[in-house]
Order: sequence, then C-alpha cells, then structure tokens
Amino acid sequence: MSKTVSASNAKNNFGGLLDDVAALGRVDIVKHGRLVAVVLSPRAFASSLAESVAGAKDEDRGSKHMIPPELARAARILNPASTFDEE
Repeated sequence: MSKTVSASNAKNNFGGLLDDVAALGRVDIVKHGRLVAVVLSPRAFASSLAESVAGAKDEDRGSKHMIPPELARAARILNPASTFDEE
C-alpha cells in the first residue's frame, strides 16, 4: 500500500511524511502532477532490492555497460592512475 503527497506537503510536513513511510512502507511525492520521488521504508527497500536481484538473469548483468563489470574492475586494479597529470 502506498500514499501520494505533493512536494510542498512533503516539505512542510516532513515528520508526517516519515510517519506515513513507517506505517505504509512507501510514499510517492508528486510535483506539478509528475512523480518526482519515492520514499521507502528500510523494510520496503530491502524487499524491493531482493526482488530485483532475484529477478536478474546472469546475461542481463552489465548489459548497460560497454564491458562486463568483472573486466572493468580488473582493469582498475591492474592500472591504477597515480595522478591526473600522468600521460
């Protein structure tokens, strides 16, 4: 279950926003009729993170990057930049 509040209401009633998040798990913040933020409780965040990790396929990981994350990490470890002036 979630609730939607305006950005100005969220700003002016931050304590109430936190109470709603604690009670409901999620509050959507809308500005000029457009969703601009989502505030999640730690429990809701952890469950959504677990769902996204469980739903990810191995071939999907790193598909938005030019090289696989494992190779990018290995390259950073092997060739650390000592200074910005190094050429």
